[in-house]
Amino acid sequence: MIKWRLNHPPGLPLSLLGVLPWAQLPPRSTCVGAASLAKLTFMAAKICNNMLLAIGMIGTAETMNLGLRLGLDPKLLTQVLNMSSGRCWSSDTYNPVPGVMEGVPSANNYLGGFGTMLMAKDLGLAQSTATDTKTPIPLGSLAHQLYRTMCARGYANKDFSSIFQFLREEESQ
Repeated sequence: MIKWRLNHPPGLPLSLLGVLPWAQLPPRSTCVGAASLAKLTFMAAKICNNMLLAIGMIGTAETMNLGLRLGLDPKLLTQVLNMSSGRCWSSDTYNPVPGVMEGVPSANNYLGGFGTMLMAKDLGLAQSTATDTKTPIPLGSLAHQLYRTMCARGYANKDFSSIFQFLREEESQ
């Protein structure tokens, strides 16, 4: 169990202590303290952003997989989604389906990009922080579970958009 420092910022979730080294915790009243608190704010925002990114990517991958199973062309489905309310970064900028976009990890066997292992780590931080703050994150928890499973099944070094490939392989088993 981690012990609180006397000059620990009030309201900081315990799980964020592991994100920054002890030396970066702000002293009580210095300019350095404000800078360290800004870093903690940035890390909290990063964790929240990456949780939403993971949830959005899973939703996009599931949607594209369903569309393919219904016989839709993935490029046409992507166009429809991106002109509709389902449009999101995962569909219009970083599509997880191979052959839909050039220059994204799905066009390169999911090499490069943001690794599945890193996404699982960030989702673990989100989960810990949510537990510390008693914040329910049911979709974040499911995303964490999926990305941890992917890591255990050989996807750790692939881009996190490989969730599409993972779901395709799961349906064939």
